[in-house]
Parts: sequence; structure tokens; C-alpha cells
Amino acid sequence: MKEYLLRMSKWCFVSAMLIGVVACSEDDSIDTSLYSGTDISSYATIKADKESKKTNIEILKEGEWKVYGGENSNSILFDEPLLQGNTKGTTELNTGKYQLYCLEWAGGARTALGLRQLPMVGQSNFRDLGGYKTKDGRRVKWGLVFRSGKCNSLTEDDLAYLATIPLKTVIDFRSSSEQKAEPDKVPTTTVNCINYPIEPGNLSSIDVADVIRRGDVEGAKQYLVAGNREFVISFQAEYKSFFEMLMETDKTPLMFHCTAGKDRAGFAAALFLAALGVERETIIEDYMLTNELTGVTMEAMKALYGDNKMAECMYYISSVQKEYIEMALTTIDENYGGMDKFLVQQLGVDVEKLRKLYLY
Repeated sequence: MKEYLLRMSKWCFVSAMLIGVVACSEDDSIDTSLYSGTDISSYATIKADKESKKTNIEILKEGEWKVYGGENSNSILFDEPLLQGNTKGTTELNTGKYQLYCLEWAGGARTALGLRQLPMVGQSNFRDLGGYKTKDGRRVKWGLVFRSGKCNSLTEDDLAYLATIPLKTVIDFRSSSEQKAEPDKVPTTTVNCINYPIEPGNLSSIDVADVIRRGDVEGAKQYLVAGNREFVISFQAEYKSFFEMLMETDKTPLMFHCTAGKDRAGFAAALFLAALGVERETIIEDYMLTNELTGVTMEAMKALYGDNKMAECMYYISSVQKEYIEMALTTIDENYGGMDKFLVQQLGVDVEKLRKLYLY
């Protein structure tokens, strides 16, 4: 485990010096009945087992309910429910392929359901950016855009599952050396493998190897803080290209990633959600979810390196912290007049088009 973390972090920008998706339809139509009536998004959750790929739904509230399913948001079949009942509990939904669902409650209220974390044996941080609520009460479409860490360890079953999405485009923010060392594995449905390299060595003047050697915990944090500032200042061309790809409807379903899926990809996810009008608090929650999905904790680092400052440094380098992404957001506010202006003027984002494509 220790050797794995060291090898992984070698190519992750934060320690390089140390060691859904559903395709948009041609007319962009979407069944708006996927969200209607009272907000019942908290009434149920769905999860999938990474080994079997089977999806389970947990109903969290007593009441009459029905669950409908389909291959994507445009094909939810409302003729006959997959499941129905009137009690709380957990039920298996399918036999291991990708699907989206709609929960209908007594009285007709509906909410779309999707998997936040995809059941990948080879990448725990592979997740859907759908379902988040925007400031104007709309929702990000499930199954259109995914974020992930490196994909060199995906299993054959993982790839077969991704092919049922079917995943079409993969955007890689890693450097050429990172890609060469740990090349992606992609499903047979992927026709676009695109690289917008953000080089690890260009992100901070801080000598992170020296920081860890000295046990400088604050210096370890500042390495990531400085890196997030550099995303905004120095890598606008790469993120502009990222949005150009998102605005091409024939490129979805689409996934983007870096090495750990937390820094370069984390900032890309924040920009994408911000462009759709998602609240900043929600954007930060999505950013912080990486720690939960990857299992990076202070206790885990201490188990590997001992109860010392080096372990603390490794934790802050291997995890995400609120102050990291807040530096990027603050830099945008202070230097470019806010997120809206940054997206339009610096990155060339057509916000109206993006929202038409990716919101219910």
C-alpha cells in the first residue's frame, strides 16, 4: 500500500517532485417530467457494488412509490415501473449495466436518480456530476459528464460497464510523461481520447520534497493552495479547450480526469458546475467528496508513515481541502471580476448553450 501511494503521488501534480454519460439528442430534447412537484430528491439513494456492478435503491421514507428506469435521461420508460412499494428498504434494481432512474411518489412528484460514484474496481473516484441543483432550481443532467482519476487500473468488467453508458470521450489533464507511465484503459465505445496537459512541475515554486522532508505541514498546504492559484492564472488555454469540447454535442458521453482526480480535474469540475449555475457551497461539497471516495485520511497516512509530521504533510498533499479550491475561486473573483466574467471573457464559455445541453 505504501509503495502504491508513493507511485501514485509521483505523477499527481501535488507530489510530482516528491516521489454520463448520456449523449445529447440531436434536438436537445429532455423529458422535464423527471423533476416535478415536491422536491423528493432526499427520499431515496442508489448505489452499485463495484464487483458485481449491480445497483440497489434504498427508499428512505414511508409512502407509496414507484421506480422507472431507462438507458439514459431521454429514454426513461414510464409505461410500467421497475419497482413499486410503500415501505422503506433496499432493493436490487438491475443486473450490472449502466442505467438512470426516476422515483415517483404518491401524488405524482418525481425526481431523477443516478449514481454519484460509479462501481469501478480500478478507480474509486470515478463519479457523475449530475443531480446537483442550480441557483434557479434546475438540476444538472445525470449521465452526461463524469470526473475521475487515472484509468490505467480499470478492470475488464469496469470497461464493459462503461461501454454500457456508452462512454465516448475521455479528456486527460495529465502530462505526456504521466500518460506514458500509466496509460489509460478505455472502453471500446470511446472514440475521442484528448489530452490537455497541465504539467505538474509548473504549478508552484515550493519545493514539496523539501517541505515533506522538513515536516513543514503548513508548507504542504501552501503547495496545493499555490497550485490552485496557478490553475486560474497559467492554464486558461487548457480549460478553455475543455469547455470547447463540452459544447460539442457529438463528444458526449464524456469523462475528464487527471491522476488522482482531485486537483486538475477538481478545478475543471468546479468550473463546469459554476457555469451551470450551481451554488458555490455545493461546488465545494463536490470537491471535498474526493476524500471520502478515495479513503485518504490522516489516520491512513499515519498508519503508513508513522505518527509524525511527514504523515501530516502526506495527508495534506494527498487529500483535498476547502482552502485549496477556495484559493482558485478567490483568485477568479479578485483578478477577473467574478466567475461569470471569467468563464465568458477568459474561457470563452457560451453559458446559455452549456445550460441548454446539461440542465433539466
